[in-house]
This record gives sequence, structure tokens and C-alpha cells, in this order.
Amino acid sequence: MAYARLRMGPLSTLTVAWAAVYAYVAFYYGTLWALRRSDREYLYFALLLAALSAHSLADARLVTETEADAARAMLRVSQIAIAVMGAYFVDFCHALVERPVRARRFVYGLAATGILLIAAGLYTAPTPLGGSSGSGVVPGLVQLTLLGKLHLVVTFGAACWALARTWSAQRGDAGSQLVLLSLGVGLACTLHDTMIRIGLIHGAYLLEHTSMLTVGAMSYALLARFMRAGQDLTTRTLELEASTQDLRVTQELLVTKEQLAAVGELSAVIAHEVRNPLAVIKNAVSGLRRPTLKADDRRTLLDILDEETDRLNRLMHDLLAYARPVTPKSEDVSVEELVQRAVDRARHGAAPAELVDFDLDLRRGPAKLRGDADLLRHALANVIDNALLAMPEGGTLSIRAVRSEIDGRAAIALIFEDEGEGMDTLVRDKATAPFFTTRPAGTGLGLAIVERVVRNHGGRVEIESSHGAGTAVTIRLPLERPSLLPPPRGEERDSNLSAIHGVRS
Repeated sequence: MAYARLRMGPLSTLTVAWAAVYAYVAFYYGTLWALRRSDREYLYFALLLAALSAHSLADARLVTETEADAARAMLRVSQIAIAVMGAYFVDFCHALVERPVRARRFVYGLAATGILLIAAGLYTAPTPLGGSSGSGVVPGLVQLTLLGKLHLVVTFGAACWALARTWSAQRGDAGSQLVLLSLGVGLACTLHDTMIRIGLIHGAYLLEHTSMLTVGAMSYALLARFMRAGQDLTTRTLELEASTQDLRVTQELLVTKEQLAAVGELSAVIAHEVRNPLAVIKNAVSGLRRPTLKADDRRTLLDILDEETDRLNRLMHDLLAYARPVTPKSEDVSVEELVQRAVDRARHGAAPAELVDFDLDLRRGPAKLRGDADLLRHALANVIDNALLAMPEGGTLSIRAVRSEIDGRAAIALIFEDEGEGMDTLVRDKATAPFFTTRPAGTGLGLAIVERVVRNHGGRVEIESSHGAGTAVTIRLPLERPSLLPPPRGEERDSNLSAIHGVRS
């Protein structure tokens, strides 16, 4: 039977326009899904609209085809699009409520079965028929086979089941209910168009035109979701600020408890470290009071007073530096300038530096890092002081910089290697412990302060040493400082600097 030629009228032209609109909206929602892979409803809605666009375009072409074979091809495209839409319809409904589709394999198997039946010519009678009604153009009237009718009934049943389940789960969401209501209208229009296609009723096709209701409803639901997301973000921000405030208060309490715990340890240290210099000072003063004291003995006693006074001064500086919290600031720091100034400071310090050669190799490491230049310089100076004190008879202090990582973040490793007496395992394990020292004039707080400064910069201190083989101290610092809690109220950074200024281990 020859296929009747029908000119493209306003209705078919509008159908082509709808096909283009649906294709664009499908691309838009597909892009949204590509940006937010967790929102799978965007993907299924895009696939649903893409299939609808193909169905609309095929129906529009079906109106204007003059060749029977081309008409059959367009009819098959339209039928395949309807079969695919059934699977995407079910997936989209369940994605709205973030619930997995239990019968997903069945649904997609049903769609695949429909496609195979259509491709094999077992879905409809071999020859499509043309016709019209008073309500509008009715292209491509067909007759379903028994398999086609069975597949159509099961497909509509699955779509209605998914729609009912989703509606019951979305009773409290007005936006999602609006989308589901529009989907219900689209499902009814699909059934209406199918009945027209098989000749049970007469009229104009509706699915291509009423599907814009679903697009509008989905756009409204998407806008409402974005608004809720903004409100949730504001609420979460306020909650985070409150949690940060609580955490800061807790931090203040922990710092206070740490200081109180340090007071207990300080009492023992003070009893030992302060009493001995005071006893020496008292004896020296008693000697100075003797009328028969010779000039040489007077100078010796005065030197003793200076030495013990310096010892007490160092002890008080170290105690203040350790007791007060260290709050680094964040600024660009030149690694070469940082190390060079620490070396210069150590050269003019109390440790002997005349017999020590400095070997600096900073070219292999990063040029800059983020941190507090003053605190880091004092920490590095303490490490250099320790190395100089370990080499009283001279030697070489090697300082190298290399690239490193801390928990996957880019970092720099500053390695200080001396040729001193080294440390055994017991001393090495306690090297950064507060108040631990092996030197008569030491306070045991130098490396403890270094460890605190480096830790508060998000870094680490590593010590490798063996008795008689020198010591290697590695300081690893991240190039970008991790975000830290704000300092407690009223705390001034300058007080920290003044506290650690001049610290010696």
C-alpha cells in the first residue's frame, strides 16, 4: 500500500520545534550531571528528554514522508524511543527519592526486548497505514501484534508502579511532587497517543506538546533545590562557626591545662636548676665579703657570678618560651634568607662557632614556603646551636634543602648534619622531651621549643643519630601552611617572639 504524502503543517512544524527544545534541555541536564555526578536524576532526566526528542522528530518526519520504507523506519524510531523512555522513566522516578530500582534489570530487559521486537518486525503489523481525523493529522496508523500488545501493557504497568512508589515517598517535597504530577500527565498523554496510533481513538498527538510541563516542573524543582542548598549552606556555615568557637574555647582550656601540667614539672626543674646557681652565687658573695680577698680571687668570683647569672637568665627565657603558646603567622618566607639568618644568629651566639665550617646546599629545595619567618628562624638557630655545642673541637655542619611531602602535600626538608659525638638510642628518643638535657648548662627546652614551632607549622622533626657518628636533624615543613584555629582572645604574637628570643638549648 502506498504511503500518503502529507505536507508539513503548523502542528508538525511545532513538533520539530519541540524536538529541538527537548534536545537542548537534555544537553543542559546532561551537563549538570557531568558537573555533579552524585545527582543521578539529572542524568536520567537528560536521557528521558533525549529519547523524547528522537520520538518527536520521528513523528514529525512521519507526517511528511512519501516513501513507505522511510515511513516504516521513522515509525520504528518512534517506537524504540517510547520503549527506551519507559526504562529511563522508571530510573528517573527512583532517582528523585535516591532509592535504588529493585527491578532495574527487569525494566532495562523489558526495553531491550521491545527494541528487538521492533527491529525484527514482531511488534507491529508489517505495513503502517496512513489516516487523518477531524482533530488533526494522524500519521502512521499501525496494528500491534500480540507480543507488541503484551510488551506495551507491561511497560505502562512498570511506569505506573514507579510513579506511584515515588509519589508516596515524596509527600513532603512540593517540588518533586510537581515533577511527578507532570510526569503523570506525560504518561497519560503517551497512552493517549498510543491509542491513536493503533486506531482505538482519533485525535491529535499530545505527548510532544505536554512534555513541556515536565520540563517546566523540573526547572522549578531544580531552582527550589538550589535555594534549599543555599539555605542549608548558610545554616551549616553558622553551625561550623559555632563549632569553631567551641573548639577554640576547648583549645584554650587544653592550653591552660597544658600550662598547669607544665607548672608541676617546672617546680621540680626550678628546685634543681635554680637552687644550684643560687648556692654558687651565695658562696661567691660570701667570698667577696672577706676583707683579705686577693684581686685575682675577686675576679674569679665575679666571673662565677656572671656565669651563674647567665645560666639563670637562659633558664628563665626557656621556661617562658615553653610555657607560652606559639601562634605562627602565615607569610611568604625565602628559604635561603631564613637559613642564612639563622646561621648568622648562631655564629654570634653562645655556642662556639669559630672552629666549625658551614656547608650550605639549598639549591635542590623549594625557594619559598608559607610560615612565620621569625619563629622558624629562632627554631633553626636552636638546631644549629645544638650542632655547634656537639662539636666543641670543630668540624663541619652540613645544611641541605630538598623537596619532600607531608601527607601528600608538597613540603621542604631542611637537613642539619653535624660531626659531633652523636646520641645513643635512649638520648635520641628523649631529645625533644621537655626538660631533658645531657649538658650541665642546658635547660632541656631548646629542641622541645623547636618541635612545638615546627608542629604548629604543620611540620615534623626527625632525628637520626648514633653514638660517635654525629647527628642528622630533619625539619619537614609544608610549603602551604594548613589552616589553624584562630588564637585565643587577647593573645599577642609579639609576646611569643619576645619569649623565645635568645633561647639556647
